[in-house]
Amino acid sequence: MTTMRTTVSIWILFPAVTMSLGWGLRGFIGGGPLGAMIPGAMVVLALALLLERKTSLGFIAACGAVGVGFGGQETYGQTVGLSLKPETFWWAMTGFAVKGGAWGLLGGIVMALGFLREKMRVKARDVAAGVLAMIAATWLGWKLVNSPKLIYFSNPVDKPREEAWFGLLLGGLVLLGWLLWKGGGRAMVEMALLGLVGGGVGFAVGAAIQAVGRPTGPAPFVDWWKIMEFTFGALLGAAYGWAAWRNREALSGDEGAAWTGSAGWKGLAAAAALALIGIGLEYKVELPFTYTIAGALLLVLAMAEEAWAWQIAMAVTCCAFFMDAVENKEILQGVQGYLFIGLATAAVAWVTARRPVGKTMFLVMTWSAVGVSLVKVLAPPMAMKFGAAATEAVFVLMAVAATWWARRLTAETE
Repeated sequence: MTTMRTTVSIWILFPAVTMSLGWGLRGFIGGGPLGAMIPGAMVVLALALLLERKTSLGFIAACGAVGVGFGGQETYGQTVGLSLKPETFWWAMTGFAVKGGAWGLLGGIVMALGFLREKMRVKARDVAAGVLAMIAATWLGWKLVNSPKLIYFSNPVDKPREEAWFGLLLGGLVLLGWLLWKGGGRAMVEMALLGLVGGGVGFAVGAAIQAVGRPTGPAPFVDWWKIMEFTFGALLGAAYGWAAWRNREALSGDEGAAWTGSAGWKGLAAAAALALIGIGLEYKVELPFTYTIAGALLLVLAMAEEAWAWQIAMAVTCCAFFMDAVENKEILQGVQGYLFIGLATAAVAWVTARRPVGKTMFLVMTWSAVGVSLVKVLAPPMAMKFGAAATEAVFVLMAVAATWWARRLTAETE
C-alpha cells in the first residue's frame, strides 16, 4: 500500500513549506532568537508527524525551538546592505552562506538530540555538560574572531554590528563532538551537515534574490526581504526533511508510552516560570550570545520533565510573539496588552498541558502565529498595504497547505 510517508517528496515539501512559513512569520512577528523559535518548533513537529513519533515528543519540540533559536542571535541587516552594492556583493554572499550554515548546523544538531535521546540514553547531566562546553566554545570563538572583527560581514564604518557567527559555529561543533561521543551516530551527523548545507545555500540564494530584485523589481508590490526569508526557510526545511528521510529508521524512536498530559494549572505554572527564564534572560542580559545561555538552560530543564519541555516549545515561543504584537500595536498598550499576553499564553499553556499531541501542537503553533500576524496587520492603525496583504495571503495559504498535510498524515494512522 502506498502512503504519503513512502514518497520522498512529502518528506521534502512538508518541512520546506512549514519552515518557509515559520521563517516568514519570524521576520514579521518576532525577530531575534525568540522569533526563530517559531520555525524551529514548527518544522520539528512536522518531522515528528512524518516519523510517527510519540515518545519524547515534548523534548523533540523543545529541541527544535531552542536549536533554531540559537542561530537567531546572528545579525545580518548590514550584510543585506552590503549585498546591494556591486563591489561588496560577493563578500555579502559569503557572509550569508557562512551565517546560514552556522544557523542550520546548530539547529540540526539539537533537533537530532531530541529525536535520538532515547536511543542515546543521555541523561540531563550529559546534556548539561555538552551545553556548558558549547557556551565556553561560543565565548571563545566570539572573543577570537567576532569581537576583534577578524572576519567581518557587516558594515565596519557605519554603526558596526556585533557579530557572533564564528562563536555559534565553534560552539555547535563542540556540542556535536560531545554528542557524537555520547552515541549520536550517523543520523546526527547528517542532520547537522545537511542543515549546514541547506542553511548556507538557502540564506545565500534568498539574499541574492533580494539583492537582484529589490533595486529592479516592483518594490511596492513585492516584499523582497520576505522572499529572502521564505527562500531561506524553504531550503533549510527541505534539507532537514531530506536528512530525516535518509535516517528515518534511526529517528523514528523506540516503542513506548507517550506522555498524556498533566493538570492545566501545572502547565500554567510551568509556562510562567519558563517564560521568565527564557524571555527574561534574553530581554535583560546584554551579551552577544545571551540566548545561548538561556537556550542551554531551557534544554537542561526540558530534559528534566516532559511537561516543561512542551511548555518551552509552545508557551515560551507563543508568549514571545504575543509580546511582539503588544509592542507594535498602540491599541494593545497598557493593561489590555498585559491581559492579552497573559490570557493568550495561558490558553496555549492549558491546551499544551491537557492535549500534548503532535498534530494538535503543530496546528496550535501554526495558527496562533498566523493569527498574530493578521492582528498585527488588521488592528488599528491598519497596515494593510498591497505588499502586506499579499504576504498575509501567502501566510494563510501556506498554513492551509501545512494543515492539510498534517491532517492527512495523522489520518493514515487513525
